[in-house]
Amino acid sequence: MKTNAGDIAARLGGTLHGDPATPIHGVGTLQDGQAGEIGFLADAHYRQYLPTSRLAAVLVSEAYPEAPMAQIIVKDVKRAWRHLADDFAPPFPPPTISPQAHIDPSAILGADVSIGAGAVIGAGANIGDGCRIAPLAYIADGVTIGRDSNIGSGVRILEKTTIGARANILANAVIGERGFGNNFEDGRWLPVAQLGGVRIGDDVEIGACTTIDRGAVSDTIIGNGVKLDNHIQIGHNVHIGDHTVIAGSAVIAGSVTFGKYCV
Repeated sequence: MKTNAGDIAARLGGTLHGDPATPIHGVGTLQDGQAGEIGFLADAHYRQYLPTSRLAAVLVSEAYPEAPMAQIIVKDVKRAWRHLADDFAPPFPPPTISPQAHIDPSAILGADVSIGAGAVIGAGANIGDGCRIAPLAYIADGVTIGRDSNIGSGVRILEKTTIGARANILANAVIGERGFGNNFEDGRWLPVAQLGGVRIGDDVEIGACTTIDRGAVSDTIIGNGVKLDNHIQIGHNVHIGDHTVIAGSAVIAGSVTFGKYCV
């Protein structure tokens, strides 16, 4: 992407201190950025790098006299950076379905769906418009995935799973495997059939290698806007409320309930 400081300031609703024609073609940090790149300053600790930074422009919440680059002053630096980062993110390739994908004839595929080589789409699965299924992903029979969702390579989504719109499920996550249900009888542990499923809301992100067990009888529930980091274990019948965030390597025991907006 090639643009300039003036255009970026206008898109973000910011105030520019500097030359609006300053060319911008990429992003970088205050410490390591190069000419032609834009970065941000959201923490006063990093102000020390401003005078020597090679960045062409920086997003800030106030003007800094020692800054040698163009400054774009915005009300909320992190929010502005989120929008700007989306602009610089590489676009998805045009939708295509690989001839090496295995798609059951009864599966329902929406418009503009992409499916990579080696991916498996089971019987009766319903894949919404604009979804992207990476190579070697496995979507089991009857699974529903909402529109504009991204399913990473090696992801396993098992039976009785419903996923809302705009999900982002990263590589090797496993959703809907049997919960850890066992009963001690006559001196040994015997498995108890796990008969529930998994229900996931809209705008959910599930990190790489995270696992979500299906419910024992009722469903495991992940609310709207939930963000799960990498390597998280979610036990059976957990209920995570809307817009909760859980950091990496957490283990959530079965039947635990989180409210909304927990961190």
